[in-house]
Amino acid sequence: MKISIVTPTFNSEATIINNVNSILSQTYSNFEHILIDNESNDNTLDLAKNVYTRKNSIEKLLIIREKDNGIAEAFNKGIELADGEIIGTLNSDDYYYNKNVLDLVNEAFQDNEIIFVHGNIYFEDEQYGSNIRKPLLCSITTAMPYNHPTMFFRKEIYKQYGGFETSYKFAMDFEFICRLFKSINYFNSRGYFLDGKPLVTMVAGGASWKNEMDSIEEAKRALKKYDYWNFDARKNYFLRKLRTKIKFWLSLIKMEKVITRWRKRKWEN
Repeated sequence: MKISIVTPTFNSEATIINNVNSILSQTYSNFEHILIDNESNDNTLDLAKNVYTRKNSIEKLLIIREKDNGIAEAFNKGIELADGEIIGTLNSDDYYYNKNVLDLVNEAFQDNEIIFVHGNIYFEDEQYGSNIRKPLLCSITTAMPYNHPTMFFRKEIYKQYGGFETSYKFAMDFEFICRLFKSINYFNSRGYFLDGKPLVTMVAGGASWKNEMDSIEEAKRALKKYDYWNFDARKNYFLRKLRTKIKFWLSLIKMEKVITRWRKRKWEN
């Protein structure tokens, strides 16, 4: 089956080559890569096209260059254009961890009962330390249960339940998962967890990390929207805000090592 990978880009020349190379090096060849570019004024698109051309794979690349209103809208444009039965989203500063990621995804989707596939992530953070992060697989009222950059969905899920809500600028993935939890019975059991090596390397510094407080507020809005705003959700909302504020103050007084130790303990495998 064909896999479509959607990548929003904007002035991504520093990272796009890693992204593209990780896709072109996949042992699974039945894929397309859709770049939705928000009118970059650097060499992002030329760099991507050059890599695909050198690998004699330019037919696998689709570029749409036009103004958009954020990452959610860019994702939606790519999803709408996708020819694949399976769709993954990979931000321009992220890349696949191994060469067999798409092979593993394709194999998992051979089970017709599976509607999404997900896995571990390698979080690359030069400031606070890098680590492997397993999905929390928790209640939606506790936190995001999955590592969204590793998630692949059947295209029919987007057709049936809609794309990403464009009024969310940072937590559009969380809103989407809340919607699926609400709409699909036994949603968790319809997913396949590819435990083992990470699927994606996610580089720290993305929009949701830079705007963490705004992301928390958007998550709260999504929980209220789908009637998940219960005691557990309120408790974890306040705890997350508290942790974010503590992290800010520790950074301000140059105590990053405390953050590094805390993260290491939290994500210790």
